[in-house]
Amino acid sequence: MRSDPHRPDRWAAVDSDDHARMAVSRIEQLHGTPAEQAAVLRYPDLLQLKPGHDVLDVGTGAGHVANHLAARVTARGTVCALDRSAALLAHARQRNRSLICIQGDAGALPFPAERFDRVFARWLLLHLPHPLAAVLEMLRVTRPGGRVLVVETDWDSLCISPGDTDLVRRIVHANSDRQANAASGRRLTALFRRAGFRDVQVHAFVDSVRTGDPNWVAFLESRLDVARAAGIDARRLALWWEDVRRAIDTGEFFACVTRIAVAGDLAESASDRPGNTSS
Repeated sequence: MRSDPHRPDRWAAVDSDDHARMAVSRIEQLHGTPAEQAAVLRYPDLLQLKPGHDVLDVGTGAGHVANHLAARVTARGTVCALDRSAALLAHARQRNRSLICIQGDAGALPFPAERFDRVFARWLLLHLPHPLAAVLEMLRVTRPGGRVLVVETDWDSLCISPGDTDLVRRIVHANSDRQANAASGRRLTALFRRAGFRDVQVHAFVDSVRTGDPNWVAFLESRLDVARAAGIDARRLALWWEDVRRAIDTGEFFACVTRIAVAGDLAESASDRPGNTSS
């Protein structure tokens, strides 16, 4: 299924304090899961991050990952946290005062070329109708020999048990179809190659849940409103949720989703950068 072009992506513009509080609450639900906590610890290694690096976190949101990146670069380096939302940046600034918080657009980054050693983005491209523009901008602001890492969760891959297969599929698609670019994760490799990265590496791993983790339960329960808004019968949803809660209590619940991280390296010589036409 493809995203509905007539339905706005509510995450594309978090432009009020109330909306930001809702967004932070949802983000922290996901960050509270063991799978997300483990993934965040992997990102500095996938970025090959070192003390003293200058890093850009594009679409930082409330700054959860930027905070971990700052710990790796230490006081010798810098982490610039960029987001379109001033309200979300305020939360990022409260989380870590060492972050350089800048409001800006991922498709037109407000930085000169070759400004950063490392560039990172997570859960960003699925909200952008033109993701290649953002990837090209990330490449532009990365120094020769640098690295760009983009992480997306492929929400269409979410599987949940118990539940009628057709009903669960409709619930999953209702969630994915709200995004501007729901298939961004599975298209990351092609985007990086089209942008011209010298070396493209793919890391795909599955987050699985077999217990009643309260953050996952809260996240799944919030999908009920999304499904009802998409026209799925409320009674069927209520019966499904009863089955889910029963499965959690008996230890028979299972859910998993695929996370895709793609890294691209830049050539050491600026003359070898994509798009360079100098002789």
